[in-house]
Amino acid sequence: MDTLGYNYLSCLRKKGFRNGNWRRLNTIERALYVASLSLAKMRGRLVNSRLILELRKIIGKLRETPGVRLATAAYQRAMKIYTGFEAVGLFKWAPQVRSWFNDPGYVLWLGLWQGNDHEYGGAEVTAS
Repeated sequence: MDTLGYNYLSCLRKKGFRNGNWRRLNTIERALYVASLSLAKMRGRLVNSRLILELRKIIGKLRETPGVRLATAAYQRAMKIYTGFEAVGLFKWAPQVRSWFNDPGYVLWLGLWQGNDHEYGGAEVTAS
C-alpha cells in the first residue's frame, strides 16, 4: 500500500520553499498540500489513494529543478522543429536528418539553440 508520511511531506514543502517551486503552485494546489500536511500530522500518514495521486502531481512540481524545466522546454521546441521539417518535406531529400532526432544531445542542443530566438539556418521554415 502506498502511503505518504508527515516528515516526507514536510521536507518536500521546505525544499519547495528553498528552490522557489512553492510559488509555481496555484492556490488550490497549495491549499491541498497544506491540508494534507495537517492531516498527515494528525494521523501520522496518508493512505487515501486518490489524495496520494493528487499529491504526487504536486510533489513532482515541488521537486522539479531548473535543468529539468530547461530540458523539457528544449525537447518541446525540437519537436516543433521536427514537425516543421516533416511539413516541408525535408526528410524526403535528407533522410539522415530524421536519425539526428534520435540523439538526445542533438535534441537538447537544437531546442536550446532555437530557444535563443534563432531561425532555422537564417530562414524561417514554413509549410507552403
